[in-house]
Amino acid sequence: MIILSKIFVYPIKSLPGIDLRQATISAGGCLSNDRRWAISDSNGGLLSAKKNRCLFGITPSYNLEAEKVCFEDEKGGIEGFQLDDVGALSAYLSDILSQPVRLIEDKQQGFPDDLNAAGPTVVATESLQQVASWYPGLSLNEIRARFRINLEVSHAPAFWEDQLFSADGEIKTLFIGSVAIQAINPCARCSVPMKNPKSGKSYAGFYQTFISQREKTRPNWTDPACFDHWYRLSVNTRICADLAGQHLNLGDKVTLNPL
Repeated sequence: MIILSKIFVYPIKSLPGIDLRQATISAGGCLSNDRRWAISDSNGGLLSAKKNRCLFGITPSYNLEAEKVCFEDEKGGIEGFQLDDVGALSAYLSDILSQPVRLIEDKQQGFPDDLNAAGPTVVATESLQQVASWYPGLSLNEIRARFRINLEVSHAPAFWEDQLFSADGEIKTLFIGSVAIQAINPCARCSVPMKNPKSGKSYAGFYQTFISQREKTRPNWTDPACFDHWYRLSVNTRICADLAGQHLNLGDKVTLNPL
């Protein structure tokens, strides 16, 4: 039986996240607190590690019930903030990032990369294990840290998630417990997974290895017509807003298009 085995949310976009035992569906059809906050630059654009490598050095820890975040510096010192203390957090992050920034919030939908598929990303744990096997020295947890996927399912074969979409445009529905999740498309990846999550140092040949192995190891249920390139991993999803308030729990049964 396929089950939900990992839940991750990333409260501040572009920073490391936190694993949970339960997640609530928000009014915007995403996981509550996932990418709820983002760092905006002086022009109003969202800051990412592609634009400022200093983001790789930021290590947050969260108490989401108290809406508090703490940061550990290189010397082991800890600074804590309430997430609604925009002024103090913006000043702290501006200093760390060596540029003026501001923390912004969207409590309903957060700041997803794909506005047409703002639900959680989904992948099989076995897919991540397969990817880790392509890179000497990289563990499963490091691959998790690089790709920052929300939901993992276990007891499924590698790249199980590829069957959730097809080029004919048919939208398939994945059920996790009683929560219906529409699978939209394979998630395109940026340059961030190519770099060490803590140092920002590039892994030599990461992209070339990924696209070569991804195509070479694709299962027979993968539809190549869905891939304009092979640098894609996990599935982007959509959740109807009327499911707001429902929960996903570790151990929930995972089924596809049940009758």
